Amino acid sequence: MRGKATAILAFVVILSTMALPLQVYSANDEYESLEFFLDQALKRTENGEQRAEILNRYLIKALGLVYKQNKELIRLQRQILDAVQELRDTEKKEMREMEIQMQKSQ
Repeated sequence: MRGKATAILAFVVILSTMALPLQVYSANDEYESLEFFLDQALKRTENGEQRAEILNRYLIKALGLVYKQNKELIRLQRQILDAVQELRDTEKKEMREMEIQMQKSQ
């Protein structure tokens, strides 16, 4: 059961880090501490139902971490899109100014 829990948690970690390569260090720390506490909780419990409940609680926490990372990814992508749009706008303005200067010089 503990191996299965660790495998599921590792799968969630792998998926989330593939989706968000940014902030990997802090995310890894959070996942490592989550995995450590999950391992400790599973070691203290012998009952299968309690182990399943513990596993479910920790999976919810892991999914919460994935959600938080995805939310940060979306925020960063919006910032990138805004910056790219500003660059395009600046480029268009410069092109217009160059065209105006060229027309004036002719």
